[in-house]
Amino acid sequence: MKRFKNYLMYLAVLAMLMTACSKDEIESIPTDEPEMATLNFGAVLNDLVDQQSLTRQATTLPDCSELVPSYVHVVLSGTTAVGTYEDPIQVDVNPTPGDYDDDGTEEYFTMESSDLELAPGPYSLDYFAVYDENDVLIWLAPYGESDYIDWVDVPLPMDFDLGAGTKKYLDVEVLCFDDRTVNEFGYLFFDLHPTQAIEFCIFGNYCDDNGRHYPAEYSVNIWSGTDDTGEVLHSGVQNTVEMDDNGDYSGSPVCFALPDIGGEETVDNYYVEITLLNSDAYGDVTEEVIRSFTLTDVQVRTLFDGEDAIDYWHFREGVGCATDSPVFTDNGTPPVIDEDTNIYIYFDSSGSMNSTLSPLQVMRNTLLRDALIGLYGNDDDLYDSKVRVISDGSERTLNMLNFQGETPTGNVISLVFQDEAENIYHSGGAWDENTARTAAYDMDIDALRTRLNSFPSGYYRGVIFQVETDTWGAFANFKSLVEYMENGTGNYAGNYGLSDRIEFGYNYGVIPGASAEYYKDLIVQALEDLGYQL
Repeated sequence: MKRFKNYLMYLAVLAMLMTACSKDEIESIPTDEPEMATLNFGAVLNDLVDQQSLTRQATTLPDCSELVPSYVHVVLSGTTAVGTYEDPIQVDVNPTPGDYDDDGTEEYFTMESSDLELAPGPYSLDYFAVYDENDVLIWLAPYGESDYIDWVDVPLPMDFDLGAGTKKYLDVEVLCFDDRTVNEFGYLFFDLHPTQAIEFCIFGNYCDDNGRHYPAEYSVNIWSGTDDTGEVLHSGVQNTVEMDDNGDYSGSPVCFALPDIGGEETVDNYYVEITLLNSDAYGDVTEEVIRSFTLTDVQVRTLFDGEDAIDYWHFREGVGCATDSPVFTDNGTPPVIDEDTNIYIYFDSSGSMNSTLSPLQVMRNTLLRDALIGLYGNDDDLYDSKVRVISDGSERTLNMLNFQGETPTGNVISLVFQDEAENIYHSGGAWDENTARTAAYDMDIDALRTRLNSFPSGYYRGVIFQVETDTWGAFANFKSLVEYMENGTGNYAGNYGLSDRIEFGYNYGVIPGASAEYYKDLIVQALEDLGYQL
């Protein structure tokens, strides 16, 4: 093995050529078995020449180690399927290499395996990986259109034929492996580590302008990390929406395996984008990204239901839809209501929805108290000090969401009941998302977003309850304003809206002057949609 170590010392780029015969061709050797064919592999480290003289365009290859091959994992398809990514076949490597073809380089050979006694016919080698005796993956054959295929002559999948009664030796080029470059080989992390993956499932609804709900048709992209510059884990995965035998449309969820590299000891991040698509169920829409967010493995695990079941993450898109559920805090822990939680229920007291104030107060003093008092240690005085109905006639929605600039100890939930913000954030006449924003709006959105960025994880959540006093003029414009902020539309995109923030919920079409029971149910549902366990 001295020769092997010298290669590692002097070469920045190494490959392993799996061979047992001429490097220029694959030979077939007749055997005494007339029906079956036998497949074998061999291995030798091959000098690719100095890296600076190469014209191949690829990212830097990972460094090679001095680990010695012990066995290989193989997946074949074709006349007979052999192994899967989840359960590849394992074939031992002969521990004693030798220069069997007199080319000056030592070769490793696989041992005979009954799994590779195959029916004659066409085959494809789809996966080939080499491990050491401690189950460490050390060499891997590049696959498909990966970044590393320029470093080998024949990447996988590799097509070949097995003739009846022959023993076939197959050349397979492999490169030194590093987990951090798994995607450059053309594989996903969990292809190589199927036991280190967790499952995440998405289901969606779409609501049209009339508030009617449909199963959403959508596609999903997922990257590792916190933005779309990470490694692609899943690309363009689309669900299906079909009409059933009763003439109703139903949608399927989509589920993904996500790499859980460190288990529960470390936090893995995934960046998700969801694009709404046209559908026979609801017709044509603007096909654009409607959700983009960072997810962690901790958040994914909160959706596990026992040992075997998984709850879907449910998005709801469009006018009249409820909020996504659940909504998580930035550090992956569902938000909690406890004895330190301040719940501010803001009421727009400018005059147009006065009939709503009394039932809100009754609700806070009775029904909501009954629903939440256990979370405040059954202490009425503590509940009264923490859960308040606050009249505010300023119509500055964002300032109320910002709890008027206060910074109370504990965490905060701000619930705003409002029906319009005429002349503060919008007009009462012709107005839409492309109308210039008001100075008051710009001041309040900047203050709110600045504060959001300063809050610790889990400190804050807010909900806007759009009270539908009427459906024309300023009332209609306020509803549109909330939709523009939620969806990042027109002049309310980016830092001038809230579409990129996970802290908020939106509830449209709230009935003014309704019962205390009605408002209690709205608030409890909104809190549960935000991820709180009541």
